Amino acid sequence: MNDIIITALIGAFIGTSSGMLGLGGALAATPLLKIFLGLPPLLALASPLPSTLPSAISGAIVYRRLKLIDYKLAMWVLVSALPMNILGTRATKIIPPITLMYLTGGFILLVGITFFVRGWLLKEAPDEEVKRSVGWSLVTGVLTGLVSGILAIGGGMIMIPLFIKINKLKVKSAFATSLFCIAVLAIPGSIYHYILGHIDNKTMIILMIMVVPFSYLGAKLAVRLRGKTLEQIFGTFMLILAIYFILTQ
Repeated sequence: MNDIIITALIGAFIGTSSGMLGLGGALAATPLLKIFLGLPPLLALASPLPSTLPSAISGAIVYRRLKLIDYKLAMWVLVSALPMNILGTRATKIIPPITLMYLTGGFILLVGITFFVRGWLLKEAPDEEVKRSVGWSLVTGVLTGLVSGILAIGGGMIMIPLFIKINKLKVKSAFATSLFCIAVLAIPGSIYHYILGHIDNKTMIILMIMVVPFSYLGAKLAVRLRGKTLEQIFGTFMLILAIYFILTQ
């Protein structure tokens, strides 16, 4: 029973962070499942992935109503991200589980530092014209697909920084477009990891039930906050999570 309650709380947490910060939630869930439930590395890595689909859809519904999703940019990203996602997922058969854990922690740390600096140390940048370069969009898709497949995540950690830095999207639009892409990318990755036996069914079901309402609430909260505030929350959360995760490996 305690395991069910802990899993449900993790689902509520990652659902809220998903809708609020444009993430699928799988990346944050992996260290939590490993630390609090003691799941083996591959199960902790892949079991949250199917929950990113309903979580992303739930959050994207809120953003869609406000017309914050950039569908043209998302289309070009997904063109290259989908095949690379399958390739990355296949690579998990040959990469040692502990290596995957350190890759996850290191990647969270990198993104956390980036957004911590942006949110707390730099002035809020003025709005710029959105850039939808096909070439850069395809590059974003390649990186997103490969990393999301290897680490069994939605890919928001890759897309959000690139959407903001390269494509000049506003923070909320970057979160919204990321969620739309995550909803699509979660499908092939989830299927393949399930076939490989990397998913714990009970954990998956509990997380999928919990993330939907909390992702919706998270997105509702996000649209009321300033972009700068979201960057501060995003950066601080990822930085603390990464440091704790790496130290406990």
